[in-house]
Amino acid sequence: MSEGQDWISVLPDEILHHILSFLTTKQSIQTCILSKRWIDLWKFTPVIDIQMATPYPETTPSERTFIHNTLTQHQAFKLQKFSLDFSYEALYAVDNVQLQHYIEFAISRQVQILSVSIELLFEHHCYVLPNVFYSHDNVPSLEQVSLKGFLFNPNPPCDLPFASLKALCLFDCAIDDGTLKGLLSYFPVLESLTIELCHRLLNFKASWCQSMTLKHLVVRCMDNPGFNLEIDSSSLSSFKVYGNSVKISVSSLSSIAEATVFRSRYYLSEHNFDTRTWLRNLAHVKKFGVDSWFSQFLAREYEVNNNGWKIFENLKVFAWFGPLRKECDLIALIDLLVHCPSLEKIEIDFRFSFWEEAGEHRPPFALELPFVENSGDGQPTVGFLDNVKKIIIHHFFGYKSEIEFIKHLMQKAVVLETLSLTYHRLEFGPTMVSRGYTSCPPKELVQEEIFSLSTASSN
Repeated sequence: MSEGQDWISVLPDEILHHILSFLTTKQSIQTCILSKRWIDLWKFTPVIDIQMATPYPETTPSERTFIHNTLTQHQAFKLQKFSLDFSYEALYAVDNVQLQHYIEFAISRQVQILSVSIELLFEHHCYVLPNVFYSHDNVPSLEQVSLKGFLFNPNPPCDLPFASLKALCLFDCAIDDGTLKGLLSYFPVLESLTIELCHRLLNFKASWCQSMTLKHLVVRCMDNPGFNLEIDSSSLSSFKVYGNSVKISVSSLSSIAEATVFRSRYYLSEHNFDTRTWLRNLAHVKKFGVDSWFSQFLAREYEVNNNGWKIFENLKVFAWFGPLRKECDLIALIDLLVHCPSLEKIEIDFRFSFWEEAGEHRPPFALELPFVENSGDGQPTVGFLDNVKKIIIHHFFGYKSEIEFIKHLMQKAVVLETLSLTYHRLEFGPTMVSRGYTSCPPKELVQEEIFSLSTASSN
């Protein structure tokens, strides 16, 4: 092939279709101006990805008919993925009937991955799923479904199970406990379930997935007061929970290898949130992710019981999401880690540290005196991180408490091979500075400080 010749255009159609599938549909259509070779290629792309985020009333008539024209001209017999993403402004140009037609189109093309996202302002604006969604003869290849902003029929017209659906994500959907339980009974091979901000839900049991093949569960209910979650499925291997008021009940299931629980803070007043019980039922996990509530809980345990937690004997990866608030929180956290004999990797994210440390009311702390707020006699352990080879720090700002955390880890990790830090410098304007906020130190000073720290490892 001579220099300057178009070598991409001579590729087979199947390869070009695959290349176009990584673009949005609008971008894919724009390639038709390249040459005659490209005029009709987009029509056979196995992926339709339409994003309508044009604010009303700037939505033009041509943009309002874009979806209709695209679907009318598209000629692929089967779709790998069909994705529609609407902002609530763009929905002024689309009514419920049209939206149902779009979903029916995707199902008629034997779509494998269906994703429809609607940004809504009010719950009563939820769109209704078409009955064809429940018509299983039309969805033999449907493997993943992601829906946002939909109202679910409490009595879905289902006669046969969804034989191939393995992943389901419901975000900001109008669905209650009974409707969800009934719907899940039609998914015999479901492996992954994500429920986010579905405010009508008050309870969820992992055992509702009757197939007992559910492996991965994500529940995000930040605004559902008193939401009850029961982790009671013997097939579950991982779960993630986000919610300050979520009440968790975890059966002692050896199948669970990975758990993540984000709660922001540990509230002593929530007696129904039996932290000790469900934590002990996770003693066998290999990967555990938590945020600030966990270090607060550990410090409280030291204060009350005058001892630490020594239960995670199989833990290999520990992920912690900051910020640190008190000296005793860090010391208790270090004490937990040195009692994890299988621990190999520690991952820390200081993303919100500046809220705790940059302001005049929350000065940086040096962590020089352990348990300064502890009325008991508890002291940090003298143990070491015997197997930790990698420590990864995300959103490192260079605050004193962050450096102290790293110093403690480096002094304990005797076989450490890699310390990776992603530095982020924050610069505050005059208004924030006048309120007592201070900018992060420059990278050179932070780097010098880190390199000057002593380490127990020679690796």
